[in-house]
Amino acid sequence: MMKKWVDSFIQFFAFLFFALALWLVHNEIQKIGWSHLLDLISQTPLWILCLAFTFTCLDYIAFSGYDLLALKYIGKKLPLFKVIRIAMVSFSVTNTTGHAYLAGGSLRYMLYSKLGLTELNVLKMIAFESITYLLGMALVFDLSLILSSIFHFNTNTAYLHVFYSSAIIVFLLMIFYWIYIILPQRKIHFKSLQVAAPSPTLSLWQMLIGSLDITAAFLVFYTLLRYHIDANIIHVFTIFVLAQLIGISTQVPGGLGVFESAFLYLFVHTPEEKGGILAALITFRILYYFVPLGITGVFFLISQMTKLLKKGAN
Repeated sequence: MMKKWVDSFIQFFAFLFFALALWLVHNEIQKIGWSHLLDLISQTPLWILCLAFTFTCLDYIAFSGYDLLALKYIGKKLPLFKVIRIAMVSFSVTNTTGHAYLAGGSLRYMLYSKLGLTELNVLKMIAFESITYLLGMALVFDLSLILSSIFHFNTNTAYLHVFYSSAIIVFLLMIFYWIYIILPQRKIHFKSLQVAAPSPTLSLWQMLIGSLDITAAFLVFYTLLRYHIDANIIHVFTIFVLAQLIGISTQVPGGLGVFESAFLYLFVHTPEEKGGILAALITFRILYYFVPLGITGVFFLISQMTKLLKKGAN
């Protein structure tokens, strides 16, 4: 009963954050006008869009690294190209619905069960990949904040305490995690599942894969933003990662609206630059989230229909 109330409470606040974030973004768009914003988006050169989409494709291919590491963790080996295909389809769903990997759990199980994996195997993979993403996020956030401090951090002074307190919490959690995994007979609890903690070597690979994922996503966004405004890459990277963290923590699907409003309010900009930032944020949402979901969705439906037609012919 308590779990049901907690879940309802989380869902309520997720909806609240989502509504507030959309209102904030809508309010900022109203200040510059929809027509001007659409003009800015349409003025983005084709080569910029192609470059950003190239980084998107590379990131979605790199998502197979999550699954390959997870398969190594559970002691399974599957054909490489099948793993890449399944990873691209399932991550296009989980990316859009948020980084709560259970969102694509049923799809992932449906695809991997055909290759001999059990439901428990898939649940262990989901738990492992959630940790992989969080480790990568923790690493890049602390590193980017250190670099930003060295190169004179530039943000709204009212939000500085958010950056530094977040960095300290993330750093302490990462130290606790590393102390924990070197202990003997260590276990990690994920939902109702209890799994063995990964080895230190595997955890290092997790941090690398998670960091590459987040960096590739950032390059998609920075490619689009750099066309509209002149912005320091280190400063943008730090705020991008923090905005992603805020979006994930609210449990809003894909951080929709939350990521955009967080970045807009944390990043120092002039009134003239606001339109360009909003144009980059909206284009990023479309190119990185919605386009891959549409493409993989179409190919997935075609493959499923082909299989059904072949079964019918037999």
